[in-house]
Amino acid sequence: MPLHATLLYFTFTRLPRAIGHSSQQQQQQQQRQLDKSSKCSSSSSSSSPTNQTPRPISSGNSRFPNKDLRAICRETKEILPDILDQVPNLHVGRSEFHHMSSWELGLLQKKDCPGFALQAPDNEAGRKGTRIRVFDQDSFDAALDLQPGTTVSSIIPDPGSESESEPGLDVDTDTQMSNTQESDTQESSTTPSSSTFTPAKPVAVLNLASERHPGGGWENGALAQEEALCYRSSLSLSFRRSYYPIPLLGAIYSPTVLLIRDAISRGHTLLYPATPATHLPVTSVITVAALRCPQLDQDGRRFYRNRDRETTKKKIRGTLRMAVLKGHTKIVLGALGCGAFENPPEDIAQCFVDVFDEDEFHRGWFEDIVFAILDNVKGSRGGKDGDGNYGIFYRALHGMVV
Repeated sequence: MPLHATLLYFTFTRLPRAIGHSSQQQQQQQQRQLDKSSKCSSSSSSSSPTNQTPRPISSGNSRFPNKDLRAICRETKEILPDILDQVPNLHVGRSEFHHMSSWELGLLQKKDCPGFALQAPDNEAGRKGTRIRVFDQDSFDAALDLQPGTTVSSIIPDPGSESESEPGLDVDTDTQMSNTQESDTQESSTTPSSSTFTPAKPVAVLNLASERHPGGGWENGALAQEEALCYRSSLSLSFRRSYYPIPLLGAIYSPTVLLIRDAISRGHTLLYPATPATHLPVTSVITVAALRCPQLDQDGRRFYRNRDRETTKKKIRGTLRMAVLKGHTKIVLGALGCGAFENPPEDIAQCFVDVFDEDEFHRGWFEDIVFAILDNVKGSRGGKDGDGNYGIFYRALHGMVV
């Protein structure tokens, strides 16, 4: 066969197979990218205001929405008005929106630090600061353990009497706001004039949130940390439509969140009416959304882009500053973005370590700092020494003095 004929034969018989093989690889790569994009777009917190729904899981790690949790959602919505009628001075619909920028939530000032110190029997008793603790626990349960007895009657003097201000369920979901939604005057309306009553300051709980959907996927039976908080409490009533999508460095402060049921691990039992409305527990909640599915390095253990790490640290600083500026001395934190949002747990834990190591947060701003992280790995690979989020955060942060 002449040389030119041989070349033509090779070109038209071999090249299509090579092209077909390359095309198949490209299609497979594109499909993997689409799968990841689809997964991340349905997560429950993110870095940019794009559509998302939290990955639906149940307590049994089901990948499908839990019909029972949808019923729990409906029951929570139905019973809250009845409960709040019993405590008209409790304004659970109040909330504030903040930008965690330096101009609004600036550096904490040394002169304002309360100087909490380690207490006996700690072997460093008297040293300024608090020793961080990491628990395999529900966030609200951790808050209740930190400060038992923080109830409606402990934060307002006469919760059952009528007031001239709006009732607890009156939520304006369409109001536009600048920096904060509520004024100092409104907040002081629940402060008693009597000097004999000192209202308790609830524990602040970090809500690992959806930046797009108020309450994440709690209305659809999803179950991540934010949904768990909404099923148990009045938290969803403080989320206003005008807050969403939450900007990259945005946060919502809900000063008064009423707990109305037990944890899912104990059956989600309603606390009311067995517990009178005036004796139901109260916490405060700081709502922050993590980066959604950030690009990771080759081994998936760290952020690929340093700016994502720095953004995460800004979120952490803003959370701590907000808690302090709102008068909280006890805070419950969590594994920010380390679930469906695929943030790298080891790097996130290190971000917390780095921020706590900064001079700004030394000298005893907090009486208690707790991380409540339900272990996502069971059996021999779980626990304090395990591969799950709980183990990773425990080894990085438990026992650290801030």
